[in-house]
Amino acid sequence: MAKLNSRFSSNYMSKIHQRVLISDLCEILDLYMPKSQVEKVYQAYIIAATAHDGQYRKSGEAYVFHPLSVAMILADLQLDYYCIVAALLHDCIEDTSVTYEEIKRDFGSEIAHIVEGVSKLTGLEFHTTIDRQAQNFRKLFLAMSDDMRVMVIKLADRLDNIRTLDSMQRDKQLRIAKETVEIHAPIARRLGLNSIRVELDNLCFAIIHPFRHKVLASQIKKQYGNRTKVLERIQDQLNTRLMKEGLPEVDISGRRKQPCSIYKKMKNKNLKFNQVLDMYAFRVIVDDVAQCYQALGVIHNLYKPLPGKFKDYVALPKSNGYQSLHTILLGPNKIFIEVQIRSKDMHFVSEYGIAAHWHYKSDSSDSSELASNWLGSLLDIQQNSDTSVEFLEETKNDLFPSEVFVFTPGGDIIQLPYRATVLDFAYMVHTNIGHKTIKAKIDQVSAPISTQLHSGQTVEIITDDQAKPHPSWLQMAVTAKAKSAIKVHLKSQSASELIQLGEYLLSNALDYLTVDVETISDEKWQTCLNELGCDSLEDMHLRIGLSEILVSVVLNKLQDGDKQYEVQNIRINSTRDKAINFAHCCYPIPGDKVSGILTTSKGMVMHRSNCPNLIRLKSKQAQWLTIDWQNDKNESFDVKISVDVDNQRGALASVANTVSKLKSNIEHITVQEKDNSLKSLDLVINVKDSRHLYEITESLKALKFIQGVRRI
Repeated sequence: MAKLNSRFSSNYMSKIHQRVLISDLCEILDLYMPKSQVEKVYQAYIIAATAHDGQYRKSGEAYVFHPLSVAMILADLQLDYYCIVAALLHDCIEDTSVTYEEIKRDFGSEIAHIVEGVSKLTGLEFHTTIDRQAQNFRKLFLAMSDDMRVMVIKLADRLDNIRTLDSMQRDKQLRIAKETVEIHAPIARRLGLNSIRVELDNLCFAIIHPFRHKVLASQIKKQYGNRTKVLERIQDQLNTRLMKEGLPEVDISGRRKQPCSIYKKMKNKNLKFNQVLDMYAFRVIVDDVAQCYQALGVIHNLYKPLPGKFKDYVALPKSNGYQSLHTILLGPNKIFIEVQIRSKDMHFVSEYGIAAHWHYKSDSSDSSELASNWLGSLLDIQQNSDTSVEFLEETKNDLFPSEVFVFTPGGDIIQLPYRATVLDFAYMVHTNIGHKTIKAKIDQVSAPISTQLHSGQTVEIITDDQAKPHPSWLQMAVTAKAKSAIKVHLKSQSASELIQLGEYLLSNALDYLTVDVETISDEKWQTCLNELGCDSLEDMHLRIGLSEILVSVVLNKLQDGDKQYEVQNIRINSTRDKAINFAHCCYPIPGDKVSGILTTSKGMVMHRSNCPNLIRLKSKQAQWLTIDWQNDKNESFDVKISVDVDNQRGALASVANTVSKLKSNIEHITVQEKDNSLKSLDLVINVKDSRHLYEITESLKALKFIQGVRRI
């Protein structure tokens, strides 16, 4: 593979205000593009220059310099003919008289399609209302999913705009820079477009924090100037030692960290300037993977590595396909240096990201596959998001991952974002596994589904065919994939469960009134449906379950005579597969006196009859029913208890063991320190009914270190 150099990675700051000429662009294109295509690029430039003639930017320069600069950014990434022509023409449809049909006639439908896609994104602003911002964010990703090159051109367009913000007023500079940091730079990072991401971050940092940028840039320059000879000596020593150990064709380059990356590290890790260890970085590029690890061993023998500062992104690539070995070393004169070791192919992908796909002319490029998978998950999110704001928030979570690597029992590696839980892991393995998850074993220790995971853990998922997603799972899940799958299942199940609940409530009420359903004629049912505005019995049952129609109203329409019925009591034998939920303010269980509130979103919510929230809801005239609850022996229910224990070793383990022996599980635990000698354990446990709860609490009270047990 021919070596390709990105002009961004070396001296981008010197080019910020240099305006590109068509001759500069063609000179770069001649290096990798057939002459016939370069001539077509020149033709596109003539059309763009003619169309934009008389148009000027706020800086006073001719507008055509902007599409030229965008095209040059893409040429630096060695992008294909279609992308370069589309970049030159990207503002023509929106701002000039040039039409889609004319571009299609002169350059083909593929280029016309890309230009149209970019044109649709023109004017998207992310500083308006939250809802408007979210709608624009959705448009951005839908355009990207249609053709990835649309987003690449949009990012290059944004980069040139950031380079030329000097002519804008300060408030507009700040708005555009903050928008870029929040949206465009993370997208560039996710797509592996490292050169664009680095420049966007640094330029925006200089705009948002000009004083901090100035101080850091001055400090870096001063420190680097004082150590130039030392750094040159380090590079020579690295080169000499690697050649001596049989690695003669190694490319070594040194670079200074930029103010933005140093500032982020200082802020995130609460460090002072002189505590940022890897301020100077060297990149070592070898031929293949084996040489990466060989070079690592040589370098670790040359300089002492810092414990805990080694990262292997070769075996465990980042989510955008980035691969490299990172290590921090103590060099001469007690200088801390970072060394990145990668193969030529890895370096190529690290510099070009998704753009590498168009170099290889193949869909097999790792970066292309990763980006496509990410976009596929985004499409699932947007299809299953009820609002644009919801889509925005869930996508932002995916844009700012900090990878966690965990293992399946079979040794496969699962990559998850920071703060991911057991539930996220289960859905990453398979959607059906996620739906049936009840708990997990983390390194052979039982753990609830809400447990956050850490790199290096081995996770085994425990499933149950009777399990199913619960709305509370949405609060536990972090990944967009898990949240999307949970929402799809809840939506599909909620309607059928609400229908079953409505049918159950109506038949229960008819039984209570000793009315034989068989005696109600089809005509009477149809009249009832017509008067209630229902399309079918299922529709009526659904609306009963949603509390949109009162059971008593249906009964009165079905009965002859003037007698009016009110339904105040029902009997429930099973809650499974019905839209029946249990209030977490009081955790009702069979054996309690309970009442049910009919809601417009969750079906029936059951409370203990003395629950203050139930009393408050009754006072607001919510539809409620007293319930005779005869539990199904195959069901279990959550209940919350508080256990006061002596602060001694093994106390928690003994409590957990006692609960387990009585065929219950601890679903959640919170530990509070009361004083030096006493702890309070708040436990959510599974029980069959009030008798089962009594057995557990009495057994806990019998333990010698237990000071008290009470139901919350």
